[in-house]
Amino acid sequence: MMTEPDSKYIHGGVPKADMQRLDVAERRVLDFSVNLNFFGPPPIIKEKWSELFETIEQYPSVEGDGVAQYYQSVCGVPHRNFLAGNGSTELIYLAARVLGYKRAAIITPSFHDYERASLLAGAEVLRCPLFPHNDFAFPPKEQLMEMIKNVDALWIARPNNPTGNLFSKTLVLELADQFPEKWFIVDEAFVQFLDDWKERSLLTENPKNNVLVLNSLTKFYAVAGLRLGGMVGHESVISRMKHAKEPWAINGIADRVASLLSGCTDYDEKSRLAMNAEKERVFEALKDMDGILPFPPSANYILCQWRKTDNLDHLLAHLLTNGVYIRDCRNFPGLEKNYFRLGFRIPEENDRMLSLMASFEAPRSDPLQRAISSPPYTSEGVFLLNER
Repeated sequence: MMTEPDSKYIHGGVPKADMQRLDVAERRVLDFSVNLNFFGPPPIIKEKWSELFETIEQYPSVEGDGVAQYYQSVCGVPHRNFLAGNGSTELIYLAARVLGYKRAAIITPSFHDYERASLLAGAEVLRCPLFPHNDFAFPPKEQLMEMIKNVDALWIARPNNPTGNLFSKTLVLELADQFPEKWFIVDEAFVQFLDDWKERSLLTENPKNNVLVLNSLTKFYAVAGLRLGGMVGHESVISRMKHAKEPWAINGIADRVASLLSGCTDYDEKSRLAMNAEKERVFEALKDMDGILPFPPSANYILCQWRKTDNLDHLLAHLLTNGVYIRDCRNFPGLEKNYFRLGFRIPEENDRMLSLMASFEAPRSDPLQRAISSPPYTSEGVFLLNER
């Protein structure tokens, strides 16, 4: 499916907007639309905050040396193979602009900025759809090879957001070897949530000439407001990116925080253990719940389909009325039929969410006819984009 350029950017996953749309009185909510580490930022950031504040009058490093230090210490990435970004989203747009590919394949449903960045850079986009009947499994190698022959670049998220499945690391490397003239851009924003993540990540591989790996520190360390991420690639490609990128993109506090994160090994392990326990527990609870179809997760979020009524708005309104918010995924291509995403929170909050879902009762009449007759989503012309 070919898509045409559109420059509009409308942020999705906004509780206040859905309260207004569904005529729910504004209130504070437990926000399950956010997929950050439920422990919050590592304690060392708060402990060092006064020292960090004292540095705001100083210029930061031009290229984000503290961010580069993190990736060198944790992933073994030499500085020559690394570029820091103001969050990985900045680097998505940079890659599309600098690589200059004319036609890109994007596996969908996935993070919308791959498509938007490609379109804004003047490329055509070919969507490679995944399907629910096989849990949104990625296409087999032979099908991917046929598709890659017709494009200049392939965008892959691993783990994929919002479906939660993991594209094979071995397959990425095999395809990159077989198509050395094609670009493979891999977004690993959630890879730190995986067990044995260093063995499963492309960040720790020797960089190939045609593979770029993006990563974010936002999700695992719950520092969305600081905007921290990076790009790993072959020295020649990273050099091109540095030449084209604006300087001073990493603010001083963010740069110094990044250098602190490499020492948070206890926090890292605690987070992975707790997240994996909740991932399994919540998945099993949702499997037993009438009217909800969950899909197997690999990271800190889970994709589900609402089947108890014919409109996800019924569930959204029920949860919002009781102070809980979930991520409506109907704006993702292929997820228009009442799909939603949950980011895992602490056990007590997850229990509240599960209890509210189980307590839903279908309305005798439909009080949401206004919302149904004026759906908030469109598959053409406007991208309703999420924050991941």
